[in-house]
Amino acid sequence: MIRTLPAIFLLVVVSLGANVVRAQDEDHDHDHHHHAHLHFSHPLITESPSPDTKIRFDYFYQRFNDDGIRATDHTARVEFEYAFRDSFSIEVNAPYTVHREDAPGENQQHVGDTEVALKFANFHFEDKGLLLGYGAEFGLPTGSERKGIGSGHVLEVTPYVDMGYQRKHLQVVAFTSLAIPTNQHSDEHEPKALGYNLSFLYQLRHHLEPLIEFVGATALSGGSGTTFNVTPGFKFRALKKRDFSIGLGSSLPITHRKEFQNRVVVSAFYHF
Repeated sequence: MIRTLPAIFLLVVVSLGANVVRAQDEDHDHDHHHHAHLHFSHPLITESPSPDTKIRFDYFYQRFNDDGIRATDHTARVEFEYAFRDSFSIEVNAPYTVHREDAPGENQQHVGDTEVALKFANFHFEDKGLLLGYGAEFGLPTGSERKGIGSGHVLEVTPYVDMGYQRKHLQVVAFTSLAIPTNQHSDEHEPKALGYNLSFLYQLRHHLEPLIEFVGATALSGGSGTTFNVTPGFKFRALKKRDFSIGLGSSLPITHRKEFQNRVVVSAFYHF
């Protein structure tokens, strides 16, 4: 059950979104049609900069080896995004993780932290194939510290800016974010973290899109360093109308500090 604090923040987020929609509804109607053609395919790890209406299902397999203890995480995640206009959407995703270790009795499972995001896009430079954007993501503490899956009290606020660029069959997406943990206990000192994502996607065929993504994070204010990983993969469009596509990728860490030994992601996207 969602606790009182995250429920309050969820109401605030939805209210902010509603106010934005009302403000944008005062714009001229032709804006919707003018901007509709500039749209970016969703990478596997990095978020798409263009607001969209979709449902997405993900499965993540992660393998760990900490101090000789081998463990795996199996995470299923469902994501809903609704674009009220071409320039604004609200996104919600909820994960469920099963954690398994070699040691007996160490298996755990629980809902992870729910994420709610506001996404804004600026189409001023769309004639040049450039989309600028910004937004904020709220990590609601619906997890469990006792089980080591998410948090039961820390609310993470992550403002971000992004950019998308299209040229013929190539799409480039870049994100920079700042994760700010709030509502920590007096003995907790989780640092802020600077995140950065870079994705290259190429439409090789009408139905096939190979891609490669680079994802990194640097802990600030006395944190424990930098993690960086690379994810090659592809997306396959299963329907002629491009409404449905599936994706597969494998992430490998390339820094000494690692979030995981390796990760596999399988995704299914359906656009409305």
